Amino acid sequence: MAANMGQTKNSGVGFLKATKARHAEEAIGQSEGLVTVLRLTQADLKPAEDSIRIAKHLFDAHQYAKAFYAAKRAETLALSLDERFNGYTKAAKALRSRIEAMRHLGLVTETIEGVVRRAEEKILAGAWENGTFVPNYLEARVLVERAEHDGRIFQEKAERASNAIFTAELAIERLVETQGPADPIAFANGVGAPLEAARQDATRELAVGNALGAALIARDLEAKASFLRTRFGEATKNLEATEAQLTELRGEGILTDRHEGQIKMARDLLGKGFIEPGSAMATRLAREVKSLGDMYRKATTGLADAEVLYSRLQREGFQSYDADVALRDARRAVREGNYARAKEHLERALQAFLRRTNAKQALAKAILETQTRIKLLQGSGLSFLPDIQDVLGRAEREFAGGNYAGSSEDLRLATVLLDQATRAPGPKK
Repeated sequence: MAANMGQTKNSGVGFLKATKARHAEEAIGQSEGLVTVLRLTQADLKPAEDSIRIAKHLFDAHQYAKAFYAAKRAETLALSLDERFNGYTKAAKALRSRIEAMRHLGLVTETIEGVVRRAEEKILAGAWENGTFVPNYLEARVLVERAEHDGRIFQEKAERASNAIFTAELAIERLVETQGPADPIAFANGVGAPLEAARQDATRELAVGNALGAALIARDLEAKASFLRTRFGEATKNLEATEAQLTELRGEGILTDRHEGQIKMARDLLGKGFIEPGSAMATRLAREVKSLGDMYRKATTGLADAEVLYSRLQREGFQSYDADVALRDARRAVREGNYARAKEHLERALQAFLRRTNAKQALAKAILETQTRIKLLQGSGLSFLPDIQDVLGRAEREFAGGNYAGSSEDLRLATVLLDQATRAPGPKK
């Protein structure tokens, strides 16, 4: 080619042709120099090298204009390929760094590593561009950039999930190290085992790529651990306050054995790490003991009042098996400290008293109605009207004396006689 170039210079061709030849020669030389420098970057510059060879062939064929444009095309290709290669290399490096960071967190990276392999295959597969077959750095770069972007987002989510899991672990540690349980090991095993299982679930979710699910489990776990720690403290204070109340109630003579036994059960539950049932039991006991004094006073006062009332009714001749049984059961319930049950038995006794009162009122009303009927028959000429009046008078005296059963029998007899007298036919005319 050098000989041809020399011949061209010495051929005496026209000025314009010589200028084109010089420009083409300079362009070819510039392109070769550029490719030589850029070849150090390991970019695939074969399309640019092919274009330079084409430019030289055109130059040898004295097609200087085409040779010039082919050389410029080679220069453009070289710069473009170098730029694309650098862009791809930078993106691939960022993706590899992302993969390493994800591995450091223990995340699965098989999928994202597969993107790197696909990108390299995409480069080798190449693409046609303006009639030239070039390495497909552009699409490969898009692949790795998208993978790096997705990996970054996933890593950020995973880091948040990892931080949430760590925070949950701290919350669990604070809970199991809570001061107060008599047997710290039993407490830690009881309360920590289910929480630790949940923490492992969160870790597994993170390992399989479910960062959102892992974070959700971890946040719930942290809240649960904090909640249980608070509940434990509140339940312990509740039991202490309840025990103090029971001491005061015992001083009043109130039976508290049943509640004391339940307080021990609640403490055992809390001590073994079963905080929620133990706390619920402590809350219930606090509520019951708070009302225990009132229930005791109501039961004992109600029983005393019922016995006084029953004694008065008995003096009036009232007897009731239901009332006897109800009062007996109420006394036993008070002795056993079951004041709520005693109140129920007193209600039964009062119902028996009420039935007696209603019967008395009904008997008094019936006597009054019978008296009215007799007054209306005065002067009617009934021969045995005085006998009916005697029977009714006896019923009135028995009623006044509290003998309601006898009064009721005499009233019934007087009513029967009165009914017969009023139904008897009059004398025939």
